[in-house]
Amino acid sequence: MPLTRSRQKAGNVLVLVLVIALNGLAASGAMSGDSIGVIANRYRSLFLPADYVFGIWSLIYLGLIATAIYQALPTAGAERAVQRLGIWWAVTGALNVAWISLFSFGQFALALLVMVIFLITLIAIGERVRGGTSRGSRRGSGGADLAPLAEQAFLIWPQDIYLAWISVALIANSFQFAQAVQWGGFGIAESTWAVTMMLVATLLGVTMAWRRGNWLFPLVVAWALRGIGARYPEVAAIADTTRWLVPAGVAAGAVAWLAGRRARRDHPTWR
Repeated sequence: MPLTRSRQKAGNVLVLVLVIALNGLAASGAMSGDSIGVIANRYRSLFLPADYVFGIWSLIYLGLIATAIYQALPTAGAERAVQRLGIWWAVTGALNVAWISLFSFGQFALALLVMVIFLITLIAIGERVRGGTSRGSRRGSGGADLAPLAEQAFLIWPQDIYLAWISVALIANSFQFAQAVQWGGFGIAESTWAVTMMLVATLLGVTMAWRRGNWLFPLVVAWALRGIGARYPEVAAIADTTRWLVPAGVAAGAVAWLAGRRARRDHPTWR
């Protein structure tokens, strides 16, 4: 068993190294000849944030590096982390690489399908890392809210940010795919679709803060929506919506997180 755990720890680190390396190739254009940014801007939609917003990937990878280091340590917490991550860490890494490769070579339909599966696996891994803190321990009444700070900072929060961003990215990729195939949107203006999905994303962020204690989700959504507003200041529907929706989403997310935290403390079986 110790040998198996050691191999899994080493494998998790190796997976992350490969993911970062291949993403670097794609981002620089070395993979297909065009960078991800160039390809995305070639099929620009009204749900595409400004380029600076994608700097969040640096934060995501820093978080994943922190997780990889944490789970490799010779501690009881690290052993629990490896158990919770299970095979899902490697699966999400493979899907990350699959998406970046397909998108880089213009296989947008397959890339969108992979991103859906990618999101499902991130939901699964998020439930595993949170569920591990809410069963079989004296701090279970609060779920992940009462997990040790190290587990939150190095295991839970990185996955929370990852899940939130891929959720938003799935919407953005759907819009990009619609542009690539020249879908008419059932005659509904693209700005209307964009505003609608901004509202949906914000509601999802508030719900995740309330039900799952993921306080980072509404912040990631707000970051993305602010970037969309920054890219399209000349589109009144987009600019006006993001101007009030971003602060409203952050405030509602904070209130929802506090309400959910209290509910989990007062009612241990509430989920």
